[in-house]
Amino acid sequence: MTMTLFGGAALIALLYFGLRLAGVPNYWRGVISGALPTLAMLFYSLGHWPGGDVVAMHLALYVATAIMLTLTGDRKAGEPQQRMHWIPKIIVGFFLTLALLMAAFVSISINGLPPSVAQWFMPNVGGKPIYTAFSGEVPHDEAAAKVVGQYMKKSERQRQLGWRIEVAGLDQLKLGQAREVTVSASDSAQQPLEGAAVTLTIKRPGDGADKGTLAKLSPSAPGRYRALVGMDRPGLWVAVLLIERGQDKFETAKEIIVPTL
Repeated sequence: MTMTLFGGAALIALLYFGLRLAGVPNYWRGVISGALPTLAMLFYSLGHWPGGDVVAMHLALYVATAIMLTLTGDRKAGEPQQRMHWIPKIIVGFFLTLALLMAAFVSISINGLPPSVAQWFMPNVGGKPIYTAFSGEVPHDEAAAKVVGQYMKKSERQRQLGWRIEVAGLDQLKLGQAREVTVSASDSAQQPLEGAAVTLTIKRPGDGADKGTLAKLSPSAPGRYRALVGMDRPGLWVAVLLIERGQDKFETAKEIIVPTL
């Protein structure tokens, strides 16, 4: 979204100054440069609807950029520099402030507020870090109810397997550092679980099954598997461990917090 938001604003500026070199009047420079990216965004949204709030942010920034360029770009080459009236200054300042606010909102929605800033608004958390990034949409429809039923059946099948799984290293994951994660697995007879495929998926709490960073753990000893895992962003994550051997599957999840540097 950041690319289309500010990339569209940059495209408007390129179109505006290109039309200026072509000798197009200032009014039509603003109309054409603002209309083309706006229409392109609307047509794209018809097939890939990103949400009304996202579309509104794009259209507001596109229109603001075109208006600001139209107000400030009417001076012809060779004309003496004239002081801008205070009313256009206020309008330009308003739209610049609007663009900065949009950039801040986009950054907060993706990365959240810095924990030190979040504590100003959400105190008394027992000294724990606060993460405010949007974790994703949580479904509440009929399909979500089916998922709950499938989860209950899967939990019962896993209980019948009798596998014992121990995971170490997830709580030690650091930002920008690769740390070792190990899994120790044994079967119902308490024998090392060998020949299994072990994968670890780390994703945001609200992400779907097809999202996240996948790591395949390699066997290092009978019933023991390991992999180096690195994190490039702080915050709250869900680590999903999947162990498969033949037709048998075992899956478990754990919430982890990756602190800032």
